[in-house]
Amino acid sequence: MSYPMDKAFAGLKADAGFDRVESFPAGAAVPFGVAVGKNVDGAVVAGAGTAGIVGVALHTHTRTDGYVQYDDVSVLTRGLAWVVVDGTVTDGGAVDITAAGAFQDTASGTAYPNAVFRSGKETMNDNTTLALVELHSPLA
Repeated sequence: MSYPMDKAFAGLKADAGFDRVESFPAGAAVPFGVAVGKNVDGAVVAGAGTAGIVGVALHTHTRTDGYVQYDDVSVLTRGLAWVVVDGTVTDGGAVDITAAGAFQDTASGTAYPNAVFRSGKETMNDNTTLALVELHSPLA
């Protein structure tokens, strides 16, 4: 008997290489593996926020469905992570995010400066579509 295993899950750090993870309070519910931005209070929300994109909400084993308001959110501001995808993805291409923080090729979303796709999109066993993104968010 074999058990199919996914390559990744939303918000998984992709490697043990050089990265930076910072903590921010959640201004609202934040799913794993989406781009987050600061609101006017300095808390993070899914999407670009009102004060700019800061990184990707990483997975934690203390929650099952993402962070809830006031949680301490681990945000990858530099490094590689598996992220939620909504739309097309081009390996090596520039990155946009949707209003909900999902990642896509540059098209109709908000540009994510200093981010690049490092894989195509892949569908996991739970039908989640993910891609590998490398980012460097020096303004976080």
